Amino acid sequence: MTAVDPDEARRLLERELDRSAYDGAQATWWDRASRSFLDWLGSLRADGIDSPAAARTALVIAIVVLVAVVVLVVVARGLPRRRARAGDGETGGVFDADDLRSARELLEAAQGAVRRADWSAAVLDGFRAIARGLGERDLVPDVPGATARTIAARGAVPFPASAGALDAAATAFDAVRYLGGEADEAAALRVLDTERSVRQARPARAEGPVVPA
Repeated sequence: MTAVDPDEARRLLERELDRSAYDGAQATWWDRASRSFLDWLGSLRADGIDSPAAARTALVIAIVVLVAVVVLVVVARGLPRRRARAGDGETGGVFDADDLRSARELLEAAQGAVRRADWSAAVLDGFRAIARGLGERDLVPDVPGATARTIAARGAVPFPASAGALDAAATAFDAVRYLGGEADEAAALRVLDTERSVRQARPARAEGPVVPA
């Protein structure tokens, strides 16, 4: 096993801790504990222990712990990035578990985002309004756990004339939600146009009344 220089290990840990600032993350209890450990290690190097033997023992223990901390920090911060790279192109559900807004509330949120020129938010809430509306009309089952593609495909059954628009809206949603894209005004307005068309249309296989505009 290659010997680890304590100064190099400390620099690695400090660099990993500093990366949270670039990632926009707030300091966690782990970051604070790690920095406290670094401060304690610095006190050992400043001859804070009278006995040379005790100092050497403490320093060896500190180096072992420091190396373990570096490994844990690198693994903890690196795994999400590797998962993100491995999951390129993969998408998840349309709704967060705690998002219980109605179709009308989602539409109002999307319209508000358009007024603020927040096109990405308009795409997200606009497509969610489509999905929630289909669920409220009992046209698409299991909306809470469905992906955007699934909702678009199922929504195309009662609304075949809107199949292409629904698929395009699902693509725009996934691009913003899961692929890190930014929507533009045209994309946001297309999603809202699709929402309005689906909401106002009579389902091809519907037994209930048409939802008013």
